[in-house]
Amino acid sequence: MDDREQQQRERAYKIWEDEGRPEGAHDDHWGRAEDQHELTEQESEDVTKVNQQADDQFAKDDGETESAVDIRPSSTVSPD
Repeated sequence: MDDREQQQRERAYKIWEDEGRPEGAHDDHWGRAEDQHELTEQESEDVTKVNQQADDQFAKDDGETESAVDIRPSSTVSPD
């Protein structure tokens, strides 16, 4: 048994427990666990893609963006 199948089994078991351990709903629980896993995988891929795009943009930074020193509220008084 691979990790994916084990995770799906654990999800299906959790769904079964959360519903009060009903009899005869194995296929429903298994299918919902599979759907949840696929959704989680897709969300993970989406986050990875967005993070990679941000990393690429950061790597291409030409230095024209404001630094943390330049970004202050207008009410901040300079110490000098």
